[in-house]
Amino acid sequence: MTPPGLRSIDIRQLRYFLVLAEELNFRRAAERLHLTQPPLSRQIAALESALGVTLLDRDGPATRLTTAGQRARMAFQAAVQAFDAALAEAAAGGLRGTLRLGLPWWMDMSAFQALDAGWRATAGRMPLEPVLETGPQLLDGLRRQSLDAALIAMPHELHGLRHAPVASLHHVALLPSGSALARKRALRLRELEALPPFLRFPKRQNPALWMHYQRQYEAVGFRPTAEAAAPGTTATIAQIAAGRGCTLMPVALARQRYRGVVARRLLDDISVEVHLVFSDGLEAELVAALTAERALFEAALR
Repeated sequence: MTPPGLRSIDIRQLRYFLVLAEELNFRRAAERLHLTQPPLSRQIAALESALGVTLLDRDGPATRLTTAGQRARMAFQAAVQAFDAALAEAAAGGLRGTLRLGLPWWMDMSAFQALDAGWRATAGRMPLEPVLETGPQLLDGLRRQSLDAALIAMPHELHGLRHAPVASLHHVALLPSGSALARKRALRLRELEALPPFLRFPKRQNPALWMHYQRQYEAVGFRPTAEAAAPGTTATIAQIAAGRGCTLMPVALARQRYRGVVARRLLDDISVEVHLVFSDGLEAELVAALTAERALFEAALR
């Protein structure tokens, strides 16, 4: 029988610990998980409390795994892999009632209901179950087959996964409504140098995509005087609303109105290609059906 304390542990806490065990840094792990540090710390503390052991040595200049933490890391990796394999097996056996679709963390989810309804009406299929994550996390889900398909901003190393182009997304500038630049209807990218810091995702989070944007910035002579890590859509927009920086986002986010933030058209073409990428475990029939309905996914992204 499972001890009562262990029943409170869920798979999410194990995933959080495994990311932290890789980074050995709460800030970097929180960034990868799109959390702030306090909730991550609380989840790890709850996990340690339920287990009755200390997994991390937080004393000293660096965070380290304890002996118990090293054992737990190996055990949790096996448990998470078994959990994901069980999900994939259940899905392959037709027990799944939804198609698990990974979406980029910056997607405007107000368009998802129309996407889901259009997919079910046109393709006559099961509903879509959305999962928002970063590109690397989406790809990891596809490889582990905990996701069936995902919309992923390119470039990425797909390692042979089947994929189909969906859309080329242009970007707009998001900046404080009280700034002088907010009075303009369209901007050159270099004008954002006057609104430091420039908020963008960390290079280590996705080096290939980071360099994709960097090459476009350099091509138009954009050299921010200061940069800071974008802490996810909601926190980034809140920071801009407070007058602390600016960023670029796909134009779909301009559909929403955020108090204290304005979206302005860019005169420079900053864009990204989005592909629909499929898990190896997804049936060929569903791959063909999803590919045939690319227009639905394109509409949801624009």
